[in-house]
Amino acid sequence: MKPADRVLRAIEILKKAGIANPLRLAQLIRTTIEQLMLDLSDLAIMTEAASGPFVVTPVIAKLAGGKRVMALTRDSEYASTDEVIEQTQALESLCGIEGGVEVYQRRSLELFSHADIVTNLGFVRPIDGEAVGVMKPTAVVSLMCEPWEVRHQDVDLKACRRKGIAFLGTNEDYPPIEVFTYSAWLCLKMLFAAQIEVFKSKVLVVGGDKLASVITRQFKNCGVWARNVPHLRDTVNLQEIDALVIADYSRKDMIIGPQGDLTASELADRAPGLTIIQFAGHIDLRTLDALGVHVYPDIALGPSRMAKTLAELGAKPVIELHGLGLKVGEVLARARIREGLDVNESVAYALKNSPAQTFVGQLRNFHEQRVR
Repeated sequence: MKPADRVLRAIEILKKAGIANPLRLAQLIRTTIEQLMLDLSDLAIMTEAASGPFVVTPVIAKLAGGKRVMALTRDSEYASTDEVIEQTQALESLCGIEGGVEVYQRRSLELFSHADIVTNLGFVRPIDGEAVGVMKPTAVVSLMCEPWEVRHQDVDLKACRRKGIAFLGTNEDYPPIEVFTYSAWLCLKMLFAAQIEVFKSKVLVVGGDKLASVITRQFKNCGVWARNVPHLRDTVNLQEIDALVIADYSRKDMIIGPQGDLTASELADRAPGLTIIQFAGHIDLRTLDALGVHVYPDIALGPSRMAKTLAELGAKPVIELHGLGLKVGEVLARARIREGLDVNESVAYALKNSPAQTFVGQLRNFHEQRVR
């Protein structure tokens, strides 16, 4: 096939996967690599191969010079493994690195043993004790989210500490990229999808963590009437509100439901015409549906889950977030391998020289927890 025909075929494949402008996708990857000065040369990266906007991650790693990029995938509700492989190869073709990414359909501990950087993305999880046990002593885990967002069933941090595997989260507010702010724009899109006009509407955001505060602040910056409360009991008159945004990623208990701030019946009695935007947080969806309360999106969602990902806005938030996470991994891994720093020294170095973010007390408590 001629080079021009390969490009056209790659564009066709990625458009079918929901990428509106595949050529822009390739350009965004290059721009982000340049902006972050991402250099993964001489490093082996283990990440995921996924579909749609999430196809980008292994290609970013390879285009940034990754010596070896091992990408795990499997069949999912979003795409088959064959489709993931086809999309990955199509994006490689557009980026001029055909055949550079190794896609694996079977999880193998041997793959973990070869990696210098392991990411905590979907198909790689869980990074459990077995996986940590076979990692190189100098291997690092790059958490592609902020530390407070990490679900501990996904990554065995205690096993990492015991073995001396360095790990760090990603600062999603890292300037000038500021990925976390996309959350507010995603919430606005969800309001429009739920037929809330936003203009002249009143929005109450329920949540006590960073997610709710960022959404509320950005709404106000856009001229939207918005108020943030940590609990529904703090509200006065729900009948004056057009939309109730549930946005609390950290909270583990039910927000609307039995033993919640309000039961579904109490909310329906107080404000039957209210629209609930389920951004992040646990609610009694079945009862709310039965009572005729409009919930968007109408899906069952447990705690520490977002109903929609930032990819709903386009691929740029995914490219930027995963680029930031790979940069954290790069700096942390080089501190361990090239500089020969110990875990605490490597973590401190990466915090100063990358978009890294640490867990509270990580440096102070590392050796104590490792002994335990």
